[in-house]
Amino acid sequence: MPQTQLGHVPSLFPHIKDEWWKDSYDEIFLWTDGDCVEDPALTDAECTTLLQLPKVSALFAATNSPNADVTTNSSGIGIQVLDLCCGQGRHTNTLAAQFPFATFHGLDQSTYLLDLARQRAKNENVDRNTLYTTGDARAIPAPNGSYDLVFLLGNSFGHGSHDDDRRLLRETARVLKPDGVFVIDFVDGGWMRENVSAAAWEWLNSDRFIPAPGRHGGKNKDEEERKLVALRERELSPDKKRLASREIVVDLAAPRVYQDLFYAVQLYDGVEMEGMFGEVGLRMLEGIGITTSTSEDASAGARAGAGAAGDQGMMGHRQLLVAWKDSSSLSTSPPAACVDPQDADTYVHPHITLDYEEGKGRLLRATAAIDADTVVIADAPYAIVPTVPPDSNEALICSNLLCRRRVPQDAEGVRCADNCINDVIWCNSHCRKIDQARHDFECAWLKKYGTRLRQEEGEEDFAMLWIIARMLAGRDLELRIKSTNPDSQQDKLDLPWSNRFKRGWDAGIDNLLGNRERWPQERLQHWADLVERYLSDEDQPGLLSPDDVLTLICKEETNTFGLYTVNTGPPETQKERGASYGLACYPRATICNHSCLPNLKHGPDDRGRMVMTTTRDIAAGEECFIAYIDLSVHKSLEARQKRIMHYFTFSCVCDRCLQERAETDIDRS
Repeated sequence: MPQTQLGHVPSLFPHIKDEWWKDSYDEIFLWTDGDCVEDPALTDAECTTLLQLPKVSALFAATNSPNADVTTNSSGIGIQVLDLCCGQGRHTNTLAAQFPFATFHGLDQSTYLLDLARQRAKNENVDRNTLYTTGDARAIPAPNGSYDLVFLLGNSFGHGSHDDDRRLLRETARVLKPDGVFVIDFVDGGWMRENVSAAAWEWLNSDRFIPAPGRHGGKNKDEEERKLVALRERELSPDKKRLASREIVVDLAAPRVYQDLFYAVQLYDGVEMEGMFGEVGLRMLEGIGITTSTSEDASAGARAGAGAAGDQGMMGHRQLLVAWKDSSSLSTSPPAACVDPQDADTYVHPHITLDYEEGKGRLLRATAAIDADTVVIADAPYAIVPTVPPDSNEALICSNLLCRRRVPQDAEGVRCADNCINDVIWCNSHCRKIDQARHDFECAWLKKYGTRLRQEEGEEDFAMLWIIARMLAGRDLELRIKSTNPDSQQDKLDLPWSNRFKRGWDAGIDNLLGNRERWPQERLQHWADLVERYLSDEDQPGLLSPDDVLTLICKEETNTFGLYTVNTGPPETQKERGASYGLACYPRATICNHSCLPNLKHGPDDRGRMVMTTTRDIAAGEECFIAYIDLSVHKSLEARQKRIMHYFTFSCVCDRCLQERAETDIDRS
């Protein structure tokens, strides 16, 4: 409790402490939010809603018997459930009583609430199949693929920064099993932005006082005489992305101030949440609006007036979303009818579409306004190779195209049994097995040419021809799948962006712009010589002619991305990105055009996807741009133009270049 009390403050935001929630979820929380979090009828209603969700219902359908046909752990117990930010365990204990042959794990940072959860679990005789652990939802203490169901209820999302929220969702996806289900409720950001009340107050029910475990079991005389009131004020941030609140709890009988708490939450709508799901590999299935109505609404109205009765704060209007971890996006056997199953890892924001302009060609455009710091694309590669020098001990990239994680060279990774080249590595034997058909295509080529090519031509040409070989391996797999499965369709995965972007070699690679006519003749001749020496027809029978391979090299040189540990973005925030550790071809991301004043930053995530994030608000109809070059190194107009022409064969005519060129012309005149 604060030693000194503040009066009026001009803004709430400066008074919000970092990680404010760590000292806020105690017994006073049960007083102030008790009409929601201590109402058994409301808890039962929320659990009923949860169990009526088809995906959740299917998980629990057969788990109420020790002989149920469900995945079991070593104890013979059914599905594994994680209750994130479980608080006093109201959902976990309620569900554990209904499903004694399921295991429920509650995780929270509040030791006070966890002690209460454990005591209630014991009292309700559900301590056998419940476990409560102190921990942080941003770093869940569980192995990968531990849980069939994860739920996050009670408006516990958005307490920290955007990065905190992404970390939480990424951890959720990590600990979910393949085809696992995630259910979350959160503040309805769209409703709150338009309807938030600046101030409200509410009488608190002093009969709800709950002593901490180990304290006396009843109320003393002082507690019986409490006359508690909660005074609240709220403030939207200027961009309406964050809501700050102040809650003062006063006992008028003492008088005494029990709490003067400043806190804030991030505001998201359904589209924004779906976007974050896509970033971490979760697919949204459905959304439900929630309007909280408690058993005390009528009496609250009598005590405090109509205004207070309607003031449920952030609990009043929420969204409940259901997502699942699509097993086809994981390192499992690819579906037989899918020619490029890695595309299941790709996310494209609902407001991003493919467009075309005469003289410019294909481009990415926003169909509606998109806020700053929003991921618009997380694109899985068609082909990817490491670019680590032979004498370096840097991590390589798992060769399994459905994995693509970086593998430290001193880790227990799996190498090629034929010793084709040391840069080929897999996380484990499972990844190698999945990738074997694709690797067989390149293995003989790498064994025949890899070392000699590297020594005679250097690292740049080696990486270029290796990714060409992997692109051809992808095409070879497509042809084989289509020949053995004539009815296979590229849209069998039913991806949400398939109506805006096509998939596969024909749409993603063959349609790339190579600008072959713009490349200097000496470079074309050099590449043609490389093709003749290292990628002749006899080495890749039945695929592309040498001339077609030369055209493919032009496309590769114009469209592939270097992978760096530092994002590439606007000049005012760009840090020198250094040397690359990989090279990859991204069929959707490569459509994004260049500007020396980009409105997106881009860089690979830990799964090798190219992630593009808005650096400012983008208006409806606006084109999306990235920087193709490191703007912290190539700063002047001359340096930028020289770099872009050398590597991408065009002259930049972005607003920045046009303005600087005009200023230069004026100075010369």
